[in-house]
Amino acid sequence: MNEPNRSNTPEPTDAPKKDEDILRDRSEAPEGTLDGDADILRDYADIRWQMAVLEAKLKEIEPLAVQRAVDIVGGGEAANGKRVVYRTDTVDIVLQLRGYRPKPEDEPRLATLKESIDLEKEKALQTNRAAIAKLEREIAVLEAHLSGLKQTDAGLEYLAQYEELASELTTLKPILSVKLK
Repeated sequence: MNEPNRSNTPEPTDAPKKDEDILRDRSEAPEGTLDGDADILRDYADIRWQMAVLEAKLKEIEPLAVQRAVDIVGGGEAANGKRVVYRTDTVDIVLQLRGYRPKPEDEPRLATLKESIDLEKEKALQTNRAAIAKLEREIAVLEAHLSGLKQTDAGLEYLAQYEELASELTTLKPILSVKLK
């Protein structure tokens, strides 16, 4: 088998570039050239890749860090007797406890109760259908009346002008969508 000619193809980098490499490469490229534009896009892609790698690493070690923080607080080793588990000149890591409400999909007893609640709600809707429909019509009339009382003709004109001007001033802002492979 013949190997393809790769003399003109740049070798892919295994690791993302470091900040100083990115800055040096950018300073060497002539400004406004296609190569310079490609460099900034490559740098952007490299940084996005680094962010993804760091986020994955953070997600991987976070449970271990949380467990270590719990051990520190449980062992009374936290700074000043509080929940500060790590401190430097630039960062404080504090153990916080947040309540997380379980979802019915995750807890069978909650799922059963939710089904019962939904059945009872449906029964009430069927039983009180006529009264509910009457109240909904009355509410719609009252909301329309209330809306009219809250607005003047001048206010409606200003609202129309505002919407027209906002529409005229609407612009498209370019953003980059990055798909990491």
